[in-house]
Amino acid sequence: MRLALPLFLLMTAPAFAQEADREIVSPDMFRDYAEGYTLYFEQGGEPFGTERFDEGGATTWRFDDGSCIDGAWRPHGAQICFFYGDSQGVLCWRMYRREGVNGLFAELLGEGENAGMELHITRRDKLPLLCGAPGTES
Repeated sequence: MRLALPLFLLMTAPAFAQEADREIVSPDMFRDYAEGYTLYFEQGGEPFGTERFDEGGATTWRFDDGSCIDGAWRPHGAQICFFYGDSQGVLCWRMYRREGVNGLFAELLGEGENAGMELHITRRDKLPLLCGAPGTES
């Protein structure tokens, strides 16, 4: 029995070390950071999408093709959950900062095929989103 605890600690040490460089961002902190801004997301250093955050939890996500979808976000405990319509379901994220890296990070929670996906919020500004159907200019 004495060996079980040290073995457990050795097995979980990398997980604890990984969390040590993260500062979890609460939903209230996220609201203060995002509300009134357009946030720019990357995955693996490549552009992933852009989202405008309005007062009251309303959002607009802009895809790379220029099309947009309206949604909403709400806190759910320490998670930040988004809803863009029935076809998307509810997507819940954990937001955090990494020591020495600008911007925020978002980790997709849940059991789906994309669970654990990480996005980097690289910047924010007050510019509006330009939305249009693919292949058109707005």
